[in-house]
Amino acid sequence: MTFPPVSQRFTCGLHPDYYDILARHEQWVRTRLLPGQPMAANQILADNLSALFVCMSYYRLEAEKVLDVCNLTDWLFFHDNDVARLRTSPDTSDERREDAVRGYLDSLKTMLQGGPAPDQPWAMDSIGDLITRFAGKATPEGFTRLAEAFDHYSTVTIGDEATNLLRHQVTDLDSYMHMRAAGGSSATVFYHVVTQYVLGIDIDQTALKHELVERYWAAIMDYWYLPNDLLSFRAECARGDHNNAICLLRRSQGATLQEAVDTVARMIDDCQDTAVRCWNEITSCSLADVPGLIQLLETFQHIGAANHRWSFMAPRYHGRGFVWNGVLTGELRLTPTHTYFPNVPMLEGITR
Repeated sequence: MTFPPVSQRFTCGLHPDYYDILARHEQWVRTRLLPGQPMAANQILADNLSALFVCMSYYRLEAEKVLDVCNLTDWLFFHDNDVARLRTSPDTSDERREDAVRGYLDSLKTMLQGGPAPDQPWAMDSIGDLITRFAGKATPEGFTRLAEAFDHYSTVTIGDEATNLLRHQVTDLDSYMHMRAAGGSSATVFYHVVTQYVLGIDIDQTALKHELVERYWAAIMDYWYLPNDLLSFRAECARGDHNNAICLLRRSQGATLQEAVDTVARMIDDCQDTAVRCWNEITSCSLADVPGLIQLLETFQHIGAANHRWSFMAPRYHGRGFVWNGVLTGELRLTPTHTYFPNVPMLEGITR
């Protein structure tokens, strides 16, 4: 498969306190998320590179809040892994898979409402730790929005996605993209609220609902998840999960693998172009005077850029022990366990 050139129109960075944040994040995963499970903790840290992604996204923001989001993000990855495992469990019916997902999410919902913590692979009190920390740093209004968004995403949104997929209700690209973006299954809607927490701002909701801002946000949401689809489909297919944009284009439109990859790459370019056009209009009109709005919208760009770059780097997508060599395009070799990127091209005039 030839990986096509894909534009990267937005910038990100690396938090100046990255190594301190990384060390504290690793300690939290080992002692709070997965206590007594060193092998599992080491593996999720190695696979996800969550602290790297978050520190690239929020590279100019308050270190303590950035750490909170690092911890939250690895919990979300673990949660996503649990649901995906139940949803794609082999040798069982779709109905039993759906029941298993619902049972898992119901137990989480019960705990969030003050009930007993169920026995899960990860420690339930890690959520209580996160909630306490977020509550201590957010405004009352901001924390309410954050708690509601977390509850909705982790129980309702994830459950609806599983139901839609197991009942084969996502049959074309438009319905898939709606589920991922407006439907929130890619966590874009949740991270809209998380980002306001990290920035420490409460944005005028009227401004957020402005038609121009909504067009910008829609384009940014697509830019957040499409690079994941482009670079994760090998790993997902290998575990029997064929629900991303690449697989859907092949099923619904009869596209070859190369055609599907090329289409998604063009879509990534197009949504970045749309976001840039909207950004230029927003920064040239009265919306630019809304307190905190430009900072929020610019941070969305950083998250998109960080996620795009992280998608090339993550062993979660490319196989255990994977280290990206920095190559962005060329012939990729896909196996059930690994993605093999092309060799780094030699510079002109350099000989072996």
